Amino acid sequence: MGRLGHGPSMIGIFGGRFDPVHRAHVAMAKAAADQLQLQEVLWVVSANAVHKSIVASAAHRLEMVRLALEELKDPRMKLDAREIHAAARGEDNPSFKTLQSLQEERPNQEWVWILGEDQLQAFTSWQRWDWLTQNMALAVCKRPGGNHTTDLTIGRPDLQNRPDESPGVSPAEDTTGLGVPPELVLVGARVIPINLQADAVSSSQVRESLTRGLPIQTLVPPSVADYLAAHTVYRPPEAAGASQHPNSV
Repeated sequence: MGRLGHGPSMIGIFGGRFDPVHRAHVAMAKAAADQLQLQEVLWVVSANAVHKSIVASAAHRLEMVRLALEELKDPRMKLDAREIHAAARGEDNPSFKTLQSLQEERPNQEWVWILGEDQLQAFTSWQRWDWLTQNMALAVCKRPGGNHTTDLTIGRPDLQNRPDESPGVSPAEDTTGLGVPPELVLVGARVIPINLQADAVSSSQVRESLTRGLPIQTLVPPSVADYLAAHTVYRPPEAAGASQHPNSV
């Protein structure tokens, strides 16, 4: 396993359904880019979610992320549609294949996968999760109510200046305060906590608000709100009409 390099040489991978993309997604990507000094963050839109169902089509989700990043105007943020394109070719494209394809494109590049605390707890259910931990670091954003840490050198021996320690979390214990699964601790996964202001917004909340006719302008980027207003992505016209029928429940 290669040593985790200095921040500017690292590229972040931010994979997800983005169903739809919302303000917390943007905050996670920006926090990771700022705190880890990432040169890029690749927003990899999932074609098929293994652990959660997808509601909107790939085309809608891809376009909403494109709009959000265009509006953000942060040159570090890049849209990556490789998983969508693989699905269109009839190919399976789990996360490890995404990383393999990136490694082929950029040999010797250091990678870090940006994820939430809930995703961290489920990480050992990912295909070839052990191979993934040997080939990338994990940057974990705390969920609301968690105990935050300001020590971003955990899993960064080059910053800690402790040459006697192996990369990643100590094999004896989890020192990140993230509740790293013991399997990840044992394999020496490189886990980096990201400080993030608590925000409980979720894609399911956005979808529910749309279904109930509630405003979403504070939940998603303005360009995404406009897109959802113009397209019946999560609430087909017939459902909208039925909800206003006097006999509907």
